Amino acid sequence: MGDMEEDEWQMVQKKGNQFVVNDQPFYINGFNTYWLMVFAADESTRGKVTEVFQQASSVGMTVCRTWAFNDGQWRALQKSPSVYDEEVFKALDFVVSEAKKYKIRLILSLANNWEAYGGKAQYVKWGKEAGLNLTNDDDFFSHPTLRSYYKAHVKASSFKSKQPLVTLIWTEELMFVCCVLQ
Repeated sequence: MGDMEEDEWQMVQKKGNQFVVNDQPFYINGFNTYWLMVFAADESTRGKVTEVFQQASSVGMTVCRTWAFNDGQWRALQKSPSVYDEEVFKALDFVVSEAKKYKIRLILSLANNWEAYGGKAQYVKWGKEAGLNLTNDDDFFSHPTLRSYYKAHVKASSFKSKQPLVTLIWTEELMFVCCVLQ
């Protein structure tokens, strides 16, 4: 894919039990770098995002999993349900554009199971602040209000980005919703 023009950047597809791009085998050589959006939001650390993608590309990496969420905390993308920091969205767009520049596809996680960066605990906290009778963090999976908060976040994340979102995988039973950006 190295010489492929930007407008020819094709979606990864499945053929039998093989991932393919343009009918050629596509191998996932991936890495996880959760902090890219937060670093991109700060001018003093933004260059680290570019460095990561440069280095990953130079050793043949093809996919990066990173966070596209930070709920209710320092440098939060989502400050409260459906209230976003536009500067952090711009930082996320920077991450996406840098990944594309270096031909690295992204898997964007939109929530997590832990308190770091908010996760399901933050959704439960927001629910309690709204007067909901919630007993534990696992209410995130079943309470209709918390599910509506999360669905709204998935929708906002997929439409607010300035970068093209090609595939959005949504399964209500899954905690991690991944956006695969091509």
